[in-house]
Amino acid sequence: MKINRFAPGLGLTLSVAVSLLILASLGVWQYMKVAPKTELLARIEAGLGAAPMALPLHVDAPLALDYHRVKFTGTVGAAIVPVRVFGLNLEGQPGYFLYAPVKRPHGAAVIVNFGWVPIDYAGDIALPKGKQHYQGILRQSAYPGMMTPDNDPSKGTWFTADVAALAAHFGLGSKDYYPFRVFLDGASDAQSLPQLGQVQVSIPNNHFQYALTWFGLGLALIGVYVAFGFKNGRKATP
Repeated sequence: MKINRFAPGLGLTLSVAVSLLILASLGVWQYMKVAPKTELLARIEAGLGAAPMALPLHVDAPLALDYHRVKFTGTVGAAIVPVRVFGLNLEGQPGYFLYAPVKRPHGAAVIVNFGWVPIDYAGDIALPKGKQHYQGILRQSAYPGMMTPDNDPSKGTWFTADVAALAAHFGLGSKDYYPFRVFLDGASDAQSLPQLGQVQVSIPNNHFQYALTWFGLGLALIGVYVAFGFKNGRKATP
């Protein structure tokens, strides 16, 4: 009677064991990120779908209002020239987002995104005059990525809508502005500039698929390991 021995070898067994530990760890890590990301996306959807809320005089936890619609009243200074921050619109076209502070009658100034203009736009930007009612989506300050060039305010070159840097550029002290920005609401009409409503929600939630991929690779590795072990065992059997 022929017996199929299982003899994968000590070296291969140790290598496979280490590889399986790594693959399983990666799979568990991705799986554990599914629930928080799902909760985040649900919170964003609920915030965007809710009715605009009056912006509180004091915002102690701005992160809790991220992606929420807010409304407030304020005035843009007559001498304010908006800062142009490079960025892509919802269609992926390069251009500039226009930022300027809006001073509330009571409280600090709000750094407002007044919309987007094409990169070759050379026209003047007329900001609202006098006291106005504003409504938009609250967003956290932007932070540069690893490949994002540094801002150079002295040359008027901006790549990141850093709220603190923008406030400093407009001469605002640390207590004179809110630590967030607001994107003005409005329809994205290519014929009307600047284009409003340019908040992008591009947060993928592919962690479950990634977890399945890592676990699948682990199962495939086990299959190859078992097949090789029996094959090597048959060769070693007299």
